Amino acid sequence: MTKIFEDEVSVGKVSLTFRRTPGRGHPVVMLHGLMDCAESWDPFARALSRPTLAFDLPGFGHSSLAGDDIWNWQGLFDRALKRLGVDSSFLLGHSLGGALASALAARQPNRVRSLLLVSPAGYSRIPLAQFLARPEMEFLLGQTAPRAMRFRPLVNLTYRNLFSHHHDPSDGLIGRLVASRSAMVPGIRNGMHLLRDLSQNQFSEIPYGGPVSGLWGEYDRLVPPKHSMEGLLRVFPQAATEVMEGIGHHPQEEAPGQTLEWIASHTDSSIREPMLVSADLPFG
Repeated sequence: MTKIFEDEVSVGKVSLTFRRTPGRGHPVVMLHGLMDCAESWDPFARALSRPTLAFDLPGFGHSSLAGDDIWNWQGLFDRALKRLGVDSSFLLGHSLGGALASALAARQPNRVRSLLLVSPAGYSRIPLAQFLARPEMEFLLGQTAPRAMRFRPLVNLTYRNLFSHHHDPSDGLIGRLVASRSAMVPGIRNGMHLLRDLSQNQFSEIPYGGPVSGLWGEYDRLVPPKHSMEGLLRVFPQAATEVMEGIGHHPQEEAPGQTLEWIASHTDSSIREPMLVSADLPFG
């Protein structure tokens, strides 16, 4: 099994944790979505022949907080990649991570070989994010979420109704949520602010003319494919788009095999070993 190494890079007062795998060619930089961490990409990182760098976003996993402005995050990650010697890469982002990947492509377009966006924020309205970012909802979530996440039936119900389409979360995802349920509350708060702002101030122009690929689930309730796809094509007319049938907001959890094939095809990568889904891996 391909070994995964964990490390961190400091940019000013912010520490960003990342997980990396060796491989051949230019790396795939992986950016997760809200309420998850870099570990969620482990099965994909192990399977791809290219080297990978999967980051914990600020306030998630082991990365420190870094405010709630996508353009500030853009600068932090741009400097982090330069410090790590990454001068050219494939950018892969899910949801909030898709918005960050888009912002990075705007910063240094000549350093992006391809932009891969899974259910990306920033291209359409996200009503749920605007609702949850209200002060009273932030307070309620901060008080109740850490305790609520201890109960698997409640987590399953929430996941099935908001994130997936009739799919339960994997044991790996449950383990990550339970382990970090208290520490991630400030990160969730900042992430909700970012999603609210991206919902109200969508991307309108990004000076990147390279390959762009968008992937959505047919039943995505958070980032509905129709309007998000229209927004993506307004910014990137060259984008190749795909909608997975029977899938919600989380293709890499609900259909990992199909998602891996999609990632491999758009990064010119081969699949070097059978994929181990998160249920087969230890969590922690």
